[in-house]
Amino acid sequence: MKFSFHVHGLWFIGSVCMLLGCMIAGNVAWVEGTTPTSYTLALLIAFILIWAAGLCWISSAVNAKQEMG
Repeated sequence: MKFSFHVHGLWFIGSVCMLLGCMIAGNVAWVEGTTPTSYTLALLIAFILIWAAGLCWISSAVNAKQEMG
């Protein structure tokens, strides 16, 4: 199978989104100086990145299935 953005590109973008989302989520902590807004925003950004990774991977799988069959 040759390189297809709709399969390999989305898979790669999903991996980067998952990496960034997990890095943010893993470092979120309520420490001295943390405001409720910054804490909530960090969690929201992490959630959106992990959600976007899932969407990219699902789209990649659907496109791979359509190319094969």
